Amino acid sequence: MIKILCPTDFSQAADNAIAYAAALSKRIGADLTLFNVQSIMALPVIEMFEDRVVALQPIMEKLKAQCDQVMDVFNITCLAEVQPESRLLVDIISKRSNGFDLLIMGTNGSDDYSDFFFGSHSYQVAIQALVPVLLIPSACRYKEVKTMVYAYDYEQVLPLVQLSKWTELLAATITVLKVKDHYSRAAEVTSREVAEGIVHSNNLPDVKFDTVYEEDTFGGVHHYFVKNEYDALALCSVQHRFITNIFHKSLIKELSAGVNYPLFIFHK
Repeated sequence: MIKILCPTDFSQAADNAIAYAAALSKRIGADLTLFNVQSIMALPVIEMFEDRVVALQPIMEKLKAQCDQVMDVFNITCLAEVQPESRLLVDIISKRSNGFDLLIMGTNGSDDYSDFFFGSHSYQVAIQALVPVLLIPSACRYKEVKTMVYAYDYEQVLPLVQLSKWTELLAATITVLKVKDHYSRAAEVTSREVAEGIVHSNNLPDVKFDTVYEEDTFGGVHHYFVKNEYDALALCSVQHRFITNIFHKSLIKELSAGVNYPLFIFHK
């Protein structure tokens, strides 16, 4: 059974992510868990010495009410979980996602730091969690993902293991996009040969490759996505190779702060 974790702080962005997660869970037959973290330091002093279950009961009741609504509307299994913690929120969510197949988080960009975990925190979780993370902007509504762009500056290797599982599950096609700062006939030929080798060696007949020439990587990826009306954008968070690591993390950070479509962040 596929298991999806969706953290929430009961904000509008979180509620939107829950609605998206519920619709996706129904689409693929997944179980959904709503997860709320309560900081121990935010509890009244007297409650810190009482039974935490009792102290957190109102929050649990609120979360269970959301679960009941999700189950009534979407006819899926939805569980509620509240966890009192004193650790960093990013670490808690990343660790709790272990054992799940997908982590879905709402985000409203990096400018609003008053939210419980949105903004820069969603980016930090996306690159730290071991499972794939689907970031849902607050203005993004659910639609079936049938086409996906995978932005990656591949050379000889193209990470696809985690992504392929989900595109197969969703019956979605993949277009691998490379952004280059200028055109070169020699580079074009080389890229085509590398792409053909990747397809052949990995048995990926349905994967397409494309290149855009733009000095601004963010602009190149975003404009390509919007122009071709794709459903979701995939990015790989590379955990090694210093230069490549910087490239992908900076692109993930920039895109997670400024787009209105789903971002699927996965790892090698």
